[in-house]
Amino acid sequence: MTLRTSEKIFLLIGIVDFVGIFTLIGVMLYVAKTKTETILNHLTNSSISSRLIMLWHGGPWGKIYMMGEVFDIMRNPEFYIHTGKLCAKDFENFPKNLKKNLIILYKLVFIFFAIMMCLGISSSVDQINNIVKDPIVIMTLVSFTGLLVVNGILLYTAKRRLETILNSLKRSSITSSLLMLWQAGLGGRIYMLGEIFGILKKPARYISQGKVSARDVKNFPPKLKRDLLKLNKYQQIFGFAFVGFGLLALFGLI
Repeated sequence: MTLRTSEKIFLLIGIVDFVGIFTLIGVMLYVAKTKTETILNHLTNSSISSRLIMLWHGGPWGKIYMMGEVFDIMRNPEFYIHTGKLCAKDFENFPKNLKKNLIILYKLVFIFFAIMMCLGISSSVDQINNIVKDPIVIMTLVSFTGLLVVNGILLYTAKRRLETILNSLKRSSITSSLLMLWQAGLGGRIYMLGEIFGILKKPARYISQGKVSARDVKNFPPKLKRDLLKLNKYQQIFGFAFVGFGLLALFGLI
């Protein structure tokens, strides 16, 4: 059987990607073996260090998972600081060279796995075309698209009204944490929105914890509050619909 040029290229990319992934896994295990002591020595004041030690003793898979946790700390330190798992001073004093190399390694792992997923999808185009004709699959895709759109609108609204939101909570201790989460990238911003929804829907809990001022909650702009809660409602509707239809589609395909 003679392969066409496009098929040869596809096969070559697949082989290179496959070898690359296993090479990177090897590099991750090597870094876990040789740099764990250095990493832990610079996280002595952080509660996450005990979890990293536990993962280290979990065999090869535990070490890989530990590296994933370390990558996440390097990429989203603000989130870990906000949740109390990472000491800000520890991260500030973390070796810059090691931090840079860990982030580069993470990006390479991400790129190679993304290529693998793209190759897998492109090789299953015909099968996918048949699957997406199913009404339940269509509803799953529609609800997922709706969820993405609503989240996009939420992030845009939060970006446009960030100053108003923070000024409305200027007497509350949680304000600095919200700003820190906003600066932590996409994941941090989504988490920040979750905190704001919690404040608007269950203010008593935040007030009792001393995180939010009762006066701030009372004076929060009514229109902005309505808009945010309405978007949160749509987010929940599309989210539940996506999970529900997704499970039905999955059970239907198995």
